[in-house]
Amino acid sequence: MKSAVVRIPPDDNIVCIDYDLGFKMRYFQRDKDEIVSRVLTRIKLSHVNQKGKKKKSNRNQQQQYLLDANSVQAFLLDQCGNRIDDSKTNGEAWPQAKQLVVGDLTYVIDINPPKILSLRLPDVVMDGFPVMPMLTAEFATSIKYQWFMKSPDSDEETLLESSLVNGDATQITAFIPKKEYIGHTLKLICTTYNEQHTEGSDPSVVTATVSPGPGVCPFQTTHLYTRKHLTDPDCFRIVSYNILADTYASTEHTQTVLFPYCPSYALNIDYRKLLITRELYGYNADIICLQECDKTIFNQFYAPFMKGLGYGGVQVNKINNAEGEAILYRIDRFNVIDHQHASIARTLENLEIFQQICQCPTLKDRLLNRNSIMQILTLQPKQMENIRLIVVNTHFYFRPNASHIRAIQGYCMLKYVEEYRKKYSDHDVRILFCGDFNSHPKTAFVKLMTSGCVESSHSVWHEGGQEEFCENISLQNDQKYISFTGYPKFTNFVIGFVECLDYIFGQPEHFHVEQIFPFMSEDIATVYTALPSVVSPSDHIAV
Repeated sequence: MKSAVVRIPPDDNIVCIDYDLGFKMRYFQRDKDEIVSRVLTRIKLSHVNQKGKKKKSNRNQQQQYLLDANSVQAFLLDQCGNRIDDSKTNGEAWPQAKQLVVGDLTYVIDINPPKILSLRLPDVVMDGFPVMPMLTAEFATSIKYQWFMKSPDSDEETLLESSLVNGDATQITAFIPKKEYIGHTLKLICTTYNEQHTEGSDPSVVTATVSPGPGVCPFQTTHLYTRKHLTDPDCFRIVSYNILADTYASTEHTQTVLFPYCPSYALNIDYRKLLITRELYGYNADIICLQECDKTIFNQFYAPFMKGLGYGGVQVNKINNAEGEAILYRIDRFNVIDHQHASIARTLENLEIFQQICQCPTLKDRLLNRNSIMQILTLQPKQMENIRLIVVNTHFYFRPNASHIRAIQGYCMLKYVEEYRKKYSDHDVRILFCGDFNSHPKTAFVKLMTSGCVESSHSVWHEGGQEEFCENISLQNDQKYISFTGYPKFTNFVIGFVECLDYIFGQPEHFHVEQIFPFMSEDIATVYTALPSVVSPSDHIAV
């Protein structure tokens, strides 16, 4: 008995029918709302054509062809062998169907069999770095990954690792080649299964050759201090890191003007994400805040991989942008209470200071045209029910001569969080501000965070020139924060610009800093001229 495959995607208004005519496969894609008799008529016509009766040389022969088609029956049977009413819609009839009868042929219908739609390995596979397949599948509840290795001088394959993971794309498996595998062929076989653990179509196979790694990366020195996860319930490790979005790193301008010293292959995301992933999991952090995180790469790569290591994750794009902020957190240490984001520009419109800024249209337009957001994740440590840890993750405007813009962005952030925290007035609230603030330690933004004030007489208000000068503007905030990561010599290191821009701010009465891992030295940063490089995947370093 032949088989017919019917795909009914839950989020799409189509039904796809795939079956064997005998000499070729026949495929139909129909709307779910269409009456099933219409597609059955098309199936009858294909059946007549297969029998060799279709002739269109003249009108009589065409009419005979249609008569032949009408003499053939085509109908669906349900699991009890009863004929399904062909006045039903495709969306109603096909999910009930167990058999398709066409003339003297009967097809067993397979509804939504699990299938791999695409599978590939990264362009770069290196020893010591996690290899994560890029896979999309449908109707798969689980996927088996089998990793094999074959030496150059042998046809024999050795099974190195096998794992079965969920198939909803929220988790993927990774394999880390050893040094002795350099020059060998790595082979991956992926097999899909449905809820009944029925195997899907033919397994998908991909191969790649293992290349040497770049050598010791600077972050591996830091990993010496973060070899284990923290276990003390009132102690946690947090990291903030601008990982350089692929949407910027892959442009010709970036490769020829901004980072001409970095080889193009080292700017390729397939290469950089290997370094980024190894760097992230090596920190054994409880909370990781990322900036310039591409949504697609986060959803398809970072989040699934980190989930396999026990992390949950959320990502939000900047306004009208392909990249934004992301937060990863250890599932076994925190419960998620709330996740939201807000536009800094829209927040400004709701503050009293906005009326004063409106007196300077150029300044107002420049502020409102910024796409920066605040990502806010509120966590409850699992052994501290009354604590509400509010983690704010952001990335401020980057242009030079815009410290006044960033100071106002910081003010908007503080005021928004000040209002947001009120929803947890019955709890012990602790707040951390993490991100790439594009502000060095002497800027007005850092002054606002640490002193709670930027006076109207501050020189920052003249930074945008006369057309952006707003008279008597000042910023006040009741809370004062300190940089828990201190003020390293740099967190951003490129040719012509070396500065500290990234921070984790908090209140010292709420947190005690036990350890700050060592920062990269200038000597290390300049080994390959500047950042990024073949051993450092971003122009920033993690703090």
